[in-house]
Amino acid sequence: MFLFKTGMAAAIILFGVGSAYAGRIIVNHDEWTFSSTGYSSAGAANADQFAANVLDFLSNGAGTDVLVYSDNTLLTNTDFDNSANAAGYTLTKGTASPFTLANLSLYDVVVLGGYYLNAAEVTDLTAYVNNGGGVYLAGGSGVGGPAVEAAAWNPFLNTFGFSFAPVYNGVIGTLAVNQSHPVESGVSQLYYNNGNTISLVGANPYASIIESSGGGAGLLGVYDDVGATAVPEPSMYTMLGAGLGLILFARVRR
Repeated sequence: MFLFKTGMAAAIILFGVGSAYAGRIIVNHDEWTFSSTGYSSAGAANADQFAANVLDFLSNGAGTDVLVYSDNTLLTNTDFDNSANAAGYTLTKGTASPFTLANLSLYDVVVLGGYYLNAAEVTDLTAYVNNGGGVYLAGGSGVGGPAVEAAAWNPFLNTFGFSFAPVYNGVIGTLAVNQSHPVESGVSQLYYNNGNTISLVGANPYASIIESSGGGAGLLGVYDDVGATAVPEPSMYTMLGAGLGLILFARVRR
């Protein structure tokens, strides 16, 4: 009976400390896909459809508010704005507001690339996804070089089963879409221009590479854990241990 009560108390402690369903991530090895060049090279219809698919997937079909937290002109151009607006989304752009969980939680989708985060901001971004948020992250921006770019984003990406390579892959041009993930529905080709290859790390069951180059470089990755319980953060394990300790102490005292 004691073990049963201990197990029940542990479950209450574990699941009562802010555990939530996790969200979705789309990681692109390169940011040129949504540039004006990306639209013209892949065909506006393809880029426009891909943008709508990305936002619909990341918001789980229920959101409308998008934060583009970047000063990279290839992600903040009017082509992507027009695609998002036509699909029913409202964009807020810029990096002036504090990058905190409270602010991120005002948005259904956060678009990132080129503008790097500090450790505290990475922690908040991770919590945002674990609370059900959607993130689109583009590499290949060139800010600081490929090794700096990989080092900036891998603390976030590694948590969800991905890694950016510390060198640019030289994949340049309009490539045919060769898989059938929902974010590629109605899209026949996309444009890229020299990004950080995406690899899988840690055997995360919710992470997958959905698009690769002919040479095997990972171009698009998707993390999809909607409806499942988020991986507990370290603070939750600490509280679980503390709770179990109190239960055992009470048992000994009795």
